[in-house]
Amino acid sequence: MKITDHWLSGKNIAGQNVKKVETPNFYKPPFNTVSGLPDATIIHYTAMTSFDAAVKVLTTKYPGGGNASAHLVIGKNGEVTQLAPFNHRTWHAGESYYNGRMGYNSLSVGIEIDNVGWLKKFGDVYSRKRLKSEGFTLPEDKVYQGRHENPKVPYEYWEEYTDDQVDVVFEICGLLREQYGMIEFLGHDEIAKDRKQDPGPAFPMDELRSEMLKDRSGEIQEGIVNTNLLNIRSGAGTQYEKVAQPLNQNAQVSILEEREGWYKVKTEVEGWVSKKYITATK
Repeated sequence: MKITDHWLSGKNIAGQNVKKVETPNFYKPPFNTVSGLPDATIIHYTAMTSFDAAVKVLTTKYPGGGNASAHLVIGKNGEVTQLAPFNHRTWHAGESYYNGRMGYNSLSVGIEIDNVGWLKKFGDVYSRKRLKSEGFTLPEDKVYQGRHENPKVPYEYWEEYTDDQVDVVFEICGLLREQYGMIEFLGHDEIAKDRKQDPGPAFPMDELRSEMLKDRSGEIQEGIVNTNLLNIRSGAGTQYEKVAQPLNQNAQVSILEEREGWYKVKTEVEGWVSKKYITATK
């Protein structure tokens, strides 16, 4: 694949050719960035039961309002449909805030992945009440079990993402990084914490971010602990549980990512520590 005049083209890593279905739901350029182009990428799930249905909703202007759109929709076999050029602002983020920045419709590219999101268990299948009434269920081998990083989210079952979907999202994000100099790769649940749960714990958001934001030589930044004992937690905040014994002063860590005054670090384990207690060494 490649990006030409803000449109994807060619065959992707899953062997799928990019399709184009243009949406009427967009704002004209520029973005609210220094370059006037997007500098962030937001990952979503569609919360719908089919790829085609999601494309239809995101390319329809309903007279009653409540319209939405995104730049891309990614299907379970790695299909890619682009709905708007990357220099146009789509309606995917809504009210949003992260690390001092607001209004991510005017900052970012929106990627929607065909996935229903959270589920509940009904005997030996998984669904939601409304979806089950429509005949949609998933077997256990298509379900990821795990709690959301936001402790306020009550769900523990989620539709798994396919390998093709994950591979294609990583591929596209790499192209966006090179084309637009992206500085942020975030989930919708990170920019709208009180409203959204997508893409949820089934998507490898931390791995995507680490891969996209490591420096171009492939080196991960190193650091040392500059306090006597440093708690290492499961998330970026004191509300998250400790995942290991505290790190000792002068312990060496690899810094994987930064989020709102916290570092995700790797030693014998991975976890989050307060940034002010780490001195970067390279």
